Amino acid sequence: MKAAMLGAVSAVILAAGALPAQADPATGPGSKGGPDKDVTYKVIPYVISDPELVADPQKVIEELNRSGGSLDALGVSPASSDGPSKLKRPGKPAVAAAEPESYVVDSSRFPRGEIPADVYQYADGQECERHADQASRDEGWIKNRYSYCQIHMVAMPAVECRVFPWPSCRTVGVFLSRNQLLGYGKNGGAAHVSSSRWADFRLNVDVMQATGPFARAGAEMSAEIECEGNYLDDNYPQNDANACFGGLRNKTEKSIKDWRKDGSAHLDLLSQASEPAQHMGEQIGTGVFHIEYEFDLPWFFQFLDTESPEGGMRFDSAYYLQSHKLGSVFDRAVPGMSYDASDPYVGGVGRHLQEARTNPGATMPAQAGKHLTGATPGDPVHRLAQAKGTDQNTRYNDNRRIVRNFCRTKAMQDLRDSLPAASGPYDCDEYAFASTYEGAGRYLHDGAQYENHYSARWVNSDVNQEAGRRLGRWYDVDRILDHERFYIPITNYTPNP
Repeated sequence: MKAAMLGAVSAVILAAGALPAQADPATGPGSKGGPDKDVTYKVIPYVISDPELVADPQKVIEELNRSGGSLDALGVSPASSDGPSKLKRPGKPAVAAAEPESYVVDSSRFPRGEIPADVYQYADGQECERHADQASRDEGWIKNRYSYCQIHMVAMPAVECRVFPWPSCRTVGVFLSRNQLLGYGKNGGAAHVSSSRWADFRLNVDVMQATGPFARAGAEMSAEIECEGNYLDDNYPQNDANACFGGLRNKTEKSIKDWRKDGSAHLDLLSQASEPAQHMGEQIGTGVFHIEYEFDLPWFFQFLDTESPEGGMRFDSAYYLQSHKLGSVFDRAVPGMSYDASDPYVGGVGRHLQEARTNPGATMPAQAGKHLTGATPGDPVHRLAQAKGTDQNTRYNDNRRIVRNFCRTKAMQDLRDSLPAASGPYDCDEYAFASTYEGAGRYLHDGAQYENHYSARWVNSDVNQEAGRRLGRWYDVDRILDHERFYIPITNYTPNP
């Protein structure tokens, strides 16, 4: 109720632009007899995520003081109750990203298909700062499936405006903080409800300036994590509000003085679900989260709330994953796992993928117009989870059967026999993988145009099987769900002389 009330009040404030405020009887205008009728007071909220400005907070402070509380000259509009500031850098048109946001882990994290000692590999505050150029964008920086960081500034000029003897405004106080939000995805259920999925967050507010009304006794700020949730299954027996919501630690409220002493806040999100089971499906819930900042300033009849940039999460209870049946991940980046072509344990598979995707016309089986996806986040493959159900198992077996039959043909047998025996024994490696919807059997399900749109090559058996074990464990550890897109980049590839 309070948040709704403050949001409504904020919307009125932002629409009106200014509200009369009671003067501070000790230090403010009108100290001899109440508010000055010729003076209005307003606080203008800005929430800024822009690498150039986040790296130079002093530039923001100077412009606020110079302009009487406006950041128009820096291309920054005021924030609203619906979201953070909009940016339009003068003379710099927006450039669309060439590829979707992505992350990559090296397959060497999963030797012999083992679970790593540290599944999460969370970024700490220092690592986030080393990636400040990425973290201070609206989308933040997604280090990996479980680790998120976003850096933004909250700027609040308090402005006094007079009508007589001539219209004028001046900045009488400034609040500016540089805020870092670290997000931690989790495997397993929440401690108090084992079937609920959860995620943990740490917010650090570095108050860089607090003058005028922001420095007075009683000036307060709260930070609350909010999330708009949605269950992807329309028939799932839960209200969408339960797909993502603030948990037991959803809000921290302090005086601005105390925020300066200790800028930390511990926040969390929850997603309600039933126990993982095949008949319940994956129980996927998505969430769009942000931090809601609310200010309460003495002598200002003005409550302010505004939002940080949005982040995105996915919660699932995928019963077919091996090590953890439920968890949460940051899903606004295309997952990637790389093979190192110079790694003796998987290099042969890496070379196969690199050469097949670069020159599909030279692959076996021969097929005109063949295109092999999965090299980049913008041209991904999609996981086929055999254990999910009958349809997936059938399609996986089709992929395997078609490749196996092709590898028994005389042409492929002759190729194997021509290889040096000392480098064997050999497996018939296939790409796209049987564990993808782009596998060899795709034409049976998606249309004849995909017939022979795969590559088969003889690769050392140990190498082929190690690459497969690493891939399978990565699916499990990074919660790559059925039909989820991913890509497999190849590193350290050198063409044969």
